[in-house]
Amino acid sequence: MRACFVVNNVKTQRPTYTTLHLGYEAWKRGHDVRFMSVDAFSYGDDNRVLGLTARPPPRKYASPKKFCRALVSDEVVLEEACLNEFDVVFLRNNPSVAAQDSVDRFNPAIDFGRRLKRNGVMVINDPDGLLRAGSKMYLAGFPKEIRPKTLVSRNVDKIKEFLRELDGPAIIKPLSGFGGQNVFYVRRGQVSNLNQMIQAVRKEGYVIAQEYLPQVARGDKRVLLLRGEPIRLGKHAAAYKRMRPKDDIRNNMHVGGIRKRCEFSDVEERICSLLRPRLVTDGLYFVGVDVVGDRILEINVFAPGGIHNINELYGVNVGQVVVEDLERKVEVRTAYQDTLASDAWIKS
Repeated sequence: MRACFVVNNVKTQRPTYTTLHLGYEAWKRGHDVRFMSVDAFSYGDDNRVLGLTARPPPRKYASPKKFCRALVSDEVVLEEACLNEFDVVFLRNNPSVAAQDSVDRFNPAIDFGRRLKRNGVMVINDPDGLLRAGSKMYLAGFPKEIRPKTLVSRNVDKIKEFLRELDGPAIIKPLSGFGGQNVFYVRRGQVSNLNQMIQAVRKEGYVIAQEYLPQVARGDKRVLLLRGEPIRLGKHAAAYKRMRPKDDIRNNMHVGGIRKRCEFSDVEERICSLLRPRLVTDGLYFVGVDVVGDRILEINVFAPGGIHNINELYGVNVGQVVVEDLERKVEVRTAYQDTLASDAWIKS
């Protein structure tokens, strides 16, 4: 299997990153594994998508840490490759991160991914699905019973009206935000500083005003889904709880959140079953879902993380499960490539 992982920047890869774990597991299994920065694509009139790829020197690596060290070192093997000839191109770049240093919100991986898809390459996640799911408004397409009450608007009066009618605590945050940046907690009936909060978020574009779920104080659960189903590892699902640090409303690990083992209940099982048909239809093969109580807060489709945390908490190997499933998909596609014009049926 020839696989290329597209990331924001190869040089910034770390041993704890989910992409690195996936690449390492594929490398261990003898596959041709490449990494590529999202700004390293090229495309010409010959309909070939080229990329400046990076891979560690060909040797055995005893751990993801050593594999990563070689990948970001001066020893890394750089070579231009025709991505049309790869079996899998895994789009793992986070466009929100890239947009921090640019006013351009364009995600080049989408367009290059579309061209590869049309040429028969298995692109994960599906670039058209990424385009649909790239906004937090994607949640609006799921049943109301599993998502918080939400308003998306730039109209200050409408936001205030929503907060009044909600008559309870709320969160306001940017529609295009990520990683818990510019997230504000609004108390029930709060007036003081409300304008400043809204304006601070509004500077980034549209505002999400959302019902605050009290259960979030006890943490949220990150669940990793493959083909719309929770990844299973023996008795455990690939899920863990993220607990907020003191005096913060966010559970994100990079702001000091604490990870914990957790049970995977019938409630979360039902939520995932309701998500599955839409995720499969949109070709969203590998995603991360953040769950609080009986509601979903977010679906991460670009660069869902958590493999490192789950592996350490439960003593399992999530990357191996994902790579084995990829091998199966490639094998099936190869067997039927002469008789099928489309692989849509394989998504399930």
